[in-house]
Amino acid sequence: MLDALLDRKGALSRQIGEAKRAGQSIDNLLAEMKTVSVKIKVERDNLKTKANTVKAKDVAVPDELRVLSSTPNLFDIYYTDECTKGDSAQSITIQHLDDDGDSVKWDYYVAHKENASIYHFWEFKRIVQTSFGHKAIYLAAFDTDGGICGVLPAIEMNSRLFGHFIVSLPYFTYGAALADNESIENKLYVALIDYAKQENVQHVELRTMHEQKQLQGSAPSKENKVSMVRSLPDSSEQLWSDIGTKVRAQIKKAQRFDLEMKFGKAELINDFYTVFSTNMRDLGTPVYSKSFFKELIKSRLHKQFDVGVVYFKGKAVACCFLMTHQGMMEIPWASTLQSANGMNVNMFMYWEILQKAIVKECQFFDFGRSSKDAGTYRFKKQWGAQAQQLYWYYWLPDGESLPELNPNNPKYKLLISVWQRLPVWLSQLIGPPVVKYLP
Repeated sequence: MLDALLDRKGALSRQIGEAKRAGQSIDNLLAEMKTVSVKIKVERDNLKTKANTVKAKDVAVPDELRVLSSTPNLFDIYYTDECTKGDSAQSITIQHLDDDGDSVKWDYYVAHKENASIYHFWEFKRIVQTSFGHKAIYLAAFDTDGGICGVLPAIEMNSRLFGHFIVSLPYFTYGAALADNESIENKLYVALIDYAKQENVQHVELRTMHEQKQLQGSAPSKENKVSMVRSLPDSSEQLWSDIGTKVRAQIKKAQRFDLEMKFGKAELINDFYTVFSTNMRDLGTPVYSKSFFKELIKSRLHKQFDVGVVYFKGKAVACCFLMTHQGMMEIPWASTLQSANGMNVNMFMYWEILQKAIVKECQFFDFGRSSKDAGTYRFKKQWGAQAQQLYWYYWLPDGESLPELNPNNPKYKLLISVWQRLPVWLSQLIGPPVVKYLP
């Protein structure tokens, strides 16, 4: 019904334009346009009301957006406050959501927000809790009609070694609040900070894609990270032309070797993990558990995930994990064995990945985050990727300094050196219990 109305509105718009150019009367067309617009508003309101009032089993939501969970609520309402939405003030209630009915309302809201990332979906709450065992704090703002007008997913992490903190969201580049307006975003942030104070949390980290005016001046931030994103042409031929002679030469060098790339799902996880864990050991970084990647592949969002592995004479030498959402393919994890670097395997792999993104009709490719001017930054830039600034904001108790839970922190230098000497099998064993607290 809604699709038909939208199609009719588009057709009317074109007819009005044609009539104007021909000097014809548009009164009847305008009258019908007004009627159709009213029907569209009514239909959208009905859909919103339905999604926010009925249980999960009664709502026609795609399987990949459903989560079956029976975990009870940890706590109820934080507070109710006045908030401006549009031209009128209304009461906004902030609640913690944690049951299966809540997941449907949450995902319906996220699915209709243009600036939402795939990580905002409720399924990532289940994935993180299952894989790492952390406490999830998923806050939603409700308007007076009972509809969701904002969400904020966050994960609480607590360890003796790294401290007690909250991140939205750990392990991934994107997170923080989605809301109908900045005022509602701010209410969600205040609610999360109130919880952090109550639990004596050492800091709260909000990973945002845009500057947050309501946080500027009141929350310190880090701006040393960027996402590297390039727009994609309609064909591989055009991409080949666009990337330039230097990049093409490196790809051609790799293509002279007996390299083959396969894309798949669970059947490639073992080979993916062999390469990934070896590379993480070589970098001195604790590795995620294999079960984490298996959890992603078997999740409700599995259709949006792909595993890629490059083989040289039958041996896995490079790998990647891909996520696709709203016309954007992202590569959050990629690795290459050091022994294969001489074959330009990385160049071969990324060329194959970009071609896959074009076949899937993606408009953009996200090469993942990098530190400005680092080696990975320059590698991604040669492909035509443009830097998109990331803004990570922090709430800190009085007297606390910004956290530095990253490999560049000098105090981890010795630990990294030791880790690089571990057998891979041992790093696979002791890495997951450590990395679960590294956001």
